[in-house]
Amino acid sequence: MKVPYGVADFHRLRSRGQLYVDRTGYVPVVEELGDSLLFLRPRRFGKSLWLSVLENYYDFRTAKEHEMLFGGLAMGSEPTALAHRFFVMRWDFSKIDPDPPRWGVNANIESRSERIANELRSYLETTIRLFLGTYGEHLPEPLELAEDPFHNFEELLGLIRRTPYRLYLLIDEYDNFANEILVDDEANYKSLVQSDGPFKFLFKWVKSLMAGGGLDRLFITGVSPIVMSDVTSGMNVVENVYLTPELNALCGFTQDNVRDLLEQLYEEKASDAPRWGVGEAEEMVRDWYNGYRFSTIQPVESVYNPTLVLYFLKYLNRYNAYPREMLDTNLAADDGKLDYLARAAEGREAVINLIRQDEPIEVPTLRDRFKISEMLQRSSQDESFLAAYLYYFGMLTLTGETPRRTWLLEPPNAVVRGLFIERIRQLLLPEGSDRSALTKPAWDVLEGKAIEPFLDFIETTLFPSFSNRDARWANELTLKTIFLSLLWNPTSYITFSEPELDRRYPDLCLLRRPDAQSSTLRDLLFEFKRLPLKKLKMSGQEVKNMSRAELMELDSVTEAFSSAEEQLSAYKEALVKRQGDVLKLNAYAVVALGFERLVVQPLQTAGTCIEIITAPAGDQRPGRARDEL
Repeated sequence: MKVPYGVADFHRLRSRGQLYVDRTGYVPVVEELGDSLLFLRPRRFGKSLWLSVLENYYDFRTAKEHEMLFGGLAMGSEPTALAHRFFVMRWDFSKIDPDPPRWGVNANIESRSERIANELRSYLETTIRLFLGTYGEHLPEPLELAEDPFHNFEELLGLIRRTPYRLYLLIDEYDNFANEILVDDEANYKSLVQSDGPFKFLFKWVKSLMAGGGLDRLFITGVSPIVMSDVTSGMNVVENVYLTPELNALCGFTQDNVRDLLEQLYEEKASDAPRWGVGEAEEMVRDWYNGYRFSTIQPVESVYNPTLVLYFLKYLNRYNAYPREMLDTNLAADDGKLDYLARAAEGREAVINLIRQDEPIEVPTLRDRFKISEMLQRSSQDESFLAAYLYYFGMLTLTGETPRRTWLLEPPNAVVRGLFIERIRQLLLPEGSDRSALTKPAWDVLEGKAIEPFLDFIETTLFPSFSNRDARWANELTLKTIFLSLLWNPTSYITFSEPELDRRYPDLCLLRRPDAQSSTLRDLLFEFKRLPLKKLKMSGQEVKNMSRAELMELDSVTEAFSSAEEQLSAYKEALVKRQGDVLKLNAYAVVALGFERLVVQPLQTAGTCIEIITAPAGDQRPGRARDEL
């Protein structure tokens, strides 16, 4: 299997016989939707490859290569009437420097927006010159270039109208550089997209070309509608097809796609005695990369991030083993959106609350338009606003609709949840704290050693930094968030918050990945209880002055432990049935006394922490439980 990675050139994939998951069947769907479309997807979701498909399908120069390019694919034998009937020009705004250097025409220009305006003009001029180099012989006469690229483009359209073909304009990553500017320079962003800013002018000009100016079809890709909302009057002829159900899986991989690819790879590796199985690998990929839904018409199949699936397959193909790092570092840049959200919105609590609650976020509507002014005004920001912002960047996804017709959103998979958790870890640990002091206590817990040093770290480092406001919303969820963040270890664990176990829901469960079964690590199960100081009828100082042994003798603490142990015993039995002999379990009841102290009691079997070593009859292949958790 020739697995490509980071290749967005359809012609290159097909001519070299590399893997391509067929999406050409969407061509007639896109044609029927309209002449001017905006298609949004998160970063690294295959948008550029889709534009390359369109480019090769509609370019009249590739008509002779149709069989090589599309043979065996959905549009190979019965192409539409528009196939190979266009000149094609492509703009890629990811090539625009969001902070151009001061040299050349920008040598003496201080204004960032003015320098970007010059970059746009220069880029447009370059695309015209490249277009003439590619298509010049097919034009009725040479084009005499003037200084103004906008004039040159309109003259070019005039020449194209004298041929049997028309122009199809593809704009890739339309909001790329604008989003980068938005994150760190709101003032210059405003100057680009508002009033007569260069970006708004550009799209007003493109709009005029669509309205009788000779531009026949337009397809735009991007990440969010924020920029398009800010240039609305300049580009109100574009239809946003982001949530069109027929396009839900246009750029993503389906469950069938993933299974077919893994089965094909396993067959090719059979002679090498692969140390992995199709079912096990499928569960790994589903946990980490699946879960995205791009339609409000329910139900709709969830899809996988294609770039991450190919990252996984390429590693598996090369090394016959799972990658230790399930998150491709090229995708980690999305973490910056959480930084921006923390600055632009409700900061610390906005991010923490999105991961700490165990229920999906409920919003009355999924907004498809919001402007920079709303990003800067806290009065405009509610949970619906924040959820929509994160939805467009792939940090949340649709999971359903309630009986009262509101929408439910939550992080789509373990990769995205990990970005939230890493951000929460940074928010929880106070500035200037010795974060390396966490390393050994956390590893001790993961290896089933003493847990008390880990509790000491939380008491001495985290609890003192919690404000009175934090204390007001603190409960078992707060404890779970702390443990989840500090014990997060994606190279060795699949982590579940409140997984379903025979209709019961433990607070936190960490199960070792299939490739970590032979390690010294343990599977972990936690049940949390919190006792407010008011219930204990004690002050914070009184609690701090007592030893853990003394605290565990308190009636309220004993009662909390009794309840937690009963729950843990039931969870343990359910895990035994599902995991079998691969399970090496340490289970803990953890009780917090206010935001001052923590006490712990391991679930006991014959005086020791339990270790499950026997399996019930039936299929107990590694990873089976994750299909049900």
